[in-house]
Amino acid sequence: MSFLKAIRECFNNKIIKTIYIIDVLYMKDINAVYGFESGDFVLKQLHNLIKNKIKNEIREVLDENIVIEIKNTYVDVFTITIYEDLSNEKIVEIKNVIFDNIISSSFELKKRDIKIDINITLGCSKGDDNNLLIYAEKALHSAKLNYLHFMYYDSKLYKNRFVNEELLVTLHENIKNNSVEPFFQGIYCNKTNKTTKYEALMRIYDRDGNIILPNAFISKARRYRLFNKLMEILILKVLDYIKKYKIHVSINLDYNDILNTKLKNLIIENIKNSDIGKYLTIEILESKKISNYYVVNEFINSLKEYNVQIAVDDFGTGFSNYEHILNINTDYIKLDGSLVKKLGESMYYNLVKSIVQFCKEQNIKVVAEFVSDLKIQRYVKSLDIDYSQGYYISKPQTIDKIIGRLNNEK
Repeated sequence: MSFLKAIRECFNNKIIKTIYIIDVLYMKDINAVYGFESGDFVLKQLHNLIKNKIKNEIREVLDENIVIEIKNTYVDVFTITIYEDLSNEKIVEIKNVIFDNIISSSFELKKRDIKIDINITLGCSKGDDNNLLIYAEKALHSAKLNYLHFMYYDSKLYKNRFVNEELLVTLHENIKNNSVEPFFQGIYCNKTNKTTKYEALMRIYDRDGNIILPNAFISKARRYRLFNKLMEILILKVLDYIKKYKIHVSINLDYNDILNTKLKNLIIENIKNSDIGKYLTIEILESKKISNYYVVNEFINSLKEYNVQIAVDDFGTGFSNYEHILNINTDYIKLDGSLVKKLGESMYYNLVKSIVQFCKEQNIKVVAEFVSDLKIQRYVKSLDIDYSQGYYISKPQTIDKIIGRLNNEK
């Protein structure tokens, strides 16, 4: 019996492990256009990429010689099982290793002198449960339904009939204990070469004090009609931190949040008698869902009276984006990550170049998200993009770590 098989036999049901499912999108189209022989050849190259480069980079991230199992579980589906109790930060970091390597690679075809790209969706779960693969499959399915490239399900919260009850209790406890906490990801100014702003990202905690990532609770919190309560706590904490530390922070709101006059009034009531509005940016998510620009601009104008700035997220995913910008009184646009990740390709580089030029003409600042390595950052700076954000720049951190770093820099 091999060492790896022995590990599985003896410990598979006892140790905590993390499973990633990699699903290749539109594989049928590749087979239809280029033939099954080329399709199989692409999958073989992908399998080798996962077994070698990606596996080695995962080991570098974890900085230890742990057991990693790679399987081709279905024709165009692969799994990576890591026999380790990973932190949520490491889960995201490894997700980035997997996703960035695959998306940035080109794959050869049989009997054709061209290379193609592939797209993937990732599902992930962690735990010691026998049904861990099922939870990862649920995460994958949910990611596809919501047009996301990644979804993580915590197995503790997704166990059969107890899932909804456990998560509901966790959400209520976070609201009751006021334990919803913003984590802050730095936004780097490419002119001054300093981190000058931060994006506030919501985190909640389970009963053991472990962080629960938004993918595991946001949609459920909305369904349970608890999301507004979570947002209220987050907003008040962010505004308190701004008052105390005078740091520039952006808060994410989507179209439904903008329609909620209670949230708007909560923000205004807490900034109108101070000068902290100039430190606050409201980031509008999923702008493509906006159906009433009058309501949105009324919301924006009411905040701009207090010097609050506005950013539009995920710009560049559709031709209608330019219409959004022209209809919204915005100060910043945040480039969609799918564009930033492909800046090494001339077509995407030129597309982003045109977006940046358009924004400069409109006096709108540009932020590049998903800057995951030095290579992408160099492309960003060559395009004269104003700001960079991503794991290469900064991982989301608690306010204590942010302030500690700022104090050390003084």
